[in-house]
Amino acid sequence: MRMGIIGNCKTCAIIDDRANIIWCCMPKFDSPSVFAHLLDETVGGEFSIRGEGESFTTTQTYLPGTAVLKTVFDDGTQAFEVIDFMPRYRDGESYAQPIEIHRLLRPLRGTPVVCINFQPRLNYAKNPTKISIREQASVITAANGFESVFLYSSLPIKEVGEGVPISLKEEHFFVLSYHEKFAPPTPDSVRDMFFKTTQYWEAWSAKCHLPTLYADQVLRSAITLKLLTYEKSGALLAAATTSLPEIVGKDRNWDYRYCWLRDSSMIVEALKSLGHFEEAKAFINFLLNILESKQTKTQILYGIGGRMQLEETELAHLSGYQGSKPVRVGNNAWKQKQNDIFGEIIQAIYLYYFHYKIEPITPEVWSLIKFLANTISKEWDTPDAGIWEFRHEEQHFTFSKILSWVALDRAATVANLIGKTYAAERWSDAAQQVVEDIEAKGWSDAAGAYTQVYGSKSLDASLLLMHRYGYLKADNPRWIQTVKACQKGLMNHGWAMRYTNPDDFGKPKNAFIVACFWMAQALISIGGVDEGKALFENILANANHLGLLSEDIDVKTGELTGNFPQAYSHIEVIRTAILLSDALKKK
Repeated sequence: MRMGIIGNCKTCAIIDDRANIIWCCMPKFDSPSVFAHLLDETVGGEFSIRGEGESFTTTQTYLPGTAVLKTVFDDGTQAFEVIDFMPRYRDGESYAQPIEIHRLLRPLRGTPVVCINFQPRLNYAKNPTKISIREQASVITAANGFESVFLYSSLPIKEVGEGVPISLKEEHFFVLSYHEKFAPPTPDSVRDMFFKTTQYWEAWSAKCHLPTLYADQVLRSAITLKLLTYEKSGALLAAATTSLPEIVGKDRNWDYRYCWLRDSSMIVEALKSLGHFEEAKAFINFLLNILESKQTKTQILYGIGGRMQLEETELAHLSGYQGSKPVRVGNNAWKQKQNDIFGEIIQAIYLYYFHYKIEPITPEVWSLIKFLANTISKEWDTPDAGIWEFRHEEQHFTFSKILSWVALDRAATVANLIGKTYAAERWSDAAQQVVEDIEAKGWSDAAGAYTQVYGSKSLDASLLLMHRYGYLKADNPRWIQTVKACQKGLMNHGWAMRYTNPDDFGKPKNAFIVACFWMAQALISIGGVDEGKALFENILANANHLGLLSEDIDVKTGELTGNFPQAYSHIEVIRTAILLSDALKKK
């Protein structure tokens, strides 16, 4: 997966290592695609810039501390660079986020000849996109029904539209806009956008409190998580793409362009640990909006604007990433019940108001905590779909019980801190009932560990989080046994599987990257600092050329698979780096 991401917290674009825009949705992250080359190289649509001839090689980097992507083309004699970004900068008390992609072309050596292929295919390429060249206005219009985009350039627009090779003698630009402009952009206006956007990201990065070790990897992960925030609502995305397969050629292909409450809670927790709190405040406001009524049914995921129904459909006309069908839009997991989400949400709220003490808790937030805690106090002993979203019958997942305990324990702590002892007593009693249930049914003497489901022997990487959430202390014998059992039973060619038992789609073959981080953290907690460090550094070594990670990894080839970039993976880069930095200081 040699590709990078640019964005402005409204939408984003995925660009491969040869400066081809292969995925972009406008006007929002979860809108239909403008370019979907990533999911079908023939009909999906792309926006490529390349040097004429076959001898150009490319190198790609981010400008330090930014989400501005640079691709350098060089054939030994001629060289040029492409700078890609989506504008984002402070405008008074808020941020400007025009729905635009800016591309700067700069000659570096000689007079390189560039070839442009602008082939948008709007609305997931379902219907033909009509492309019109208007020379007088210096714009190319692409339309599909009522949807349209507009390409402006300082290069001759007719030659651009016709794909004629063009000599690059000086700096030029492209601006792809979702909205038609009253006046075409100018070189000065584009350079100004570049300066403001670069300045914004550098300032944001400078506010990050980075660990002593792995600072570069942590910063890149933090920027990536920021790119997956939808500022308008406060929602956070699980990933920027849909249907990139967990296993290439198979059908574990899902749409991740939505807000999972679990993932979002973990994202804001990771950013808070680096000193960024505005994302947490925005997410809490998102929660208050979607759960405003005390009669609301809590879902595990929502649309980034708060939409509840995310019906899953298949785009049969797209061949899929490397032929991996089906391509799915929407995600039927919105219909599932997952009891663990209550723990993650209340934990995130507790940390914001009482650990970091960013601001005093409000009555509205207290009502939200009461709603969540009272709900899980009634539902914790019911089966659910689990953290991994099994699509067959619901079961009693041990991790769901542990996070139910987290929800009740943190809610009781908050209640005590604000003097609501009546609630604290009720939730503390319920939390104790959960503990007794877990200890009686979640532990397996045969497995020598806590297991995935009550009464089973199957191991599950999610249980490697028990210590993090404070359920078990590091020296607890059952914790040590669980970690060692998972190390023995879930590791495959040096990578951690999330589980090894068959699910709805057969037996998992690729490792889940977040499970590898959890394994590293768990090993560190029981004194295996060197083992945890080796596993962590192996994951980082297998990130792509820009330091980005997807969801999964092929245990035999090291190929990254699954949706990209994956928030879960980058959350755990930050967590593990901080944990390991602290552990190595004490060693």
